Amino acid sequence: MYSKEFTYESIANVSGLSIATISRVFNKSPLVREETRRKVIKAMAEIGMNPSDYDLQPLPADNLILFNVPTLKNPFYSPIISASIAAARRHGYTVVVNEFDIDKTGIEAFLRILKKTRAAGVIIVNSVDTKFLEAISSSIPAVICCDDETPSSIPFVTIDNRRAAEEAVRYLLSLGRKRIGFVNGPETFKYARSRAEGYQEALRKAGIPTDRNLVTSVGADMDFDTAKAACMHMLTLPDRPDAFFCISDVLAAAAIKAAFAYDLRVPEDVAVIGFDDILVSKMMNPTITTVRQPTLQIGTLAAEMLVKIIEGDESSQHSVCLDTELVIRESTRIV
Repeated sequence: MYSKEFTYESIANVSGLSIATISRVFNKSPLVREETRRKVIKAMAEIGMNPSDYDLQPLPADNLILFNVPTLKNPFYSPIISASIAAARRHGYTVVVNEFDIDKTGIEAFLRILKKTRAAGVIIVNSVDTKFLEAISSSIPAVICCDDETPSSIPFVTIDNRRAAEEAVRYLLSLGRKRIGFVNGPETFKYARSRAEGYQEALRKAGIPTDRNLVTSVGADMDFDTAKAACMHMLTLPDRPDAFFCISDVLAAAAIKAAFAYDLRVPEDVAVIGFDDILVSKMMNPTITTVRQPTLQIGTLAAEMLVKIIEGDESSQHSVCLDTELVIRESTRIV
């Protein structure tokens, strides 16, 4: 009886294929090309295994891609999902959106969902522990979208969150703002931790210590009321913020409403920067200065990358980091 870890690694060394691909062959995935399956069988024979002892015949599958999000309340995901649906459709795949928290109590249930739906692949937006990501990848082709779990072997599509945040805070500093409140998302997500690092780095370079009284976090759904209450609390401090950097345009809108609640002017008294460049940033009065993410590119690339992996193109298993743009609007621009 061979140990699973030893067998997979041995086959990988002989065949030149990835362990994830070999795992999919043993899991009877229909997504592996027959040529690849033959390479695995040949390598098994070369290391002394008897391929006939194993049932490696593929199971039938549907051309279904699961797009898994931690919450459907965050409007940032909408254009990414739409772009992924359009890109997948061009290749004959159907995208189904699923809201599921992939944590240690939910990973087995999520794996069962993948098996029952016979999904061809999965796009993951959640923050997921590396060992759980590897379990998913061993079961099905996967791509991480919007976040970047660098210890994982799963490719991702993301932005340089740290650099984008640092640039936004530097801009506020260039306007003469010294007390910059920071409204972050849940630090279980890598993007939130990276943006916090960018915020802190910009302050450090300016010789301004981080004041924990000016830092708050909200959940993954970017709840408006929670953010507004947190910003209103900061604005009651004896040395109140003269600016807010928020990691979502929804949170930036909450910061503006908090300022208005105390008859403060935006941007004269309080400047505000958001993140994402979703529709609300253009609808607010004042319009919101924001870090524009290339959401259509993110969604399209995630789907295109996943389809290539599904269809056996291992050369596509590389990660992509896209550029952002700071869009200056009325919430920081004094006319």
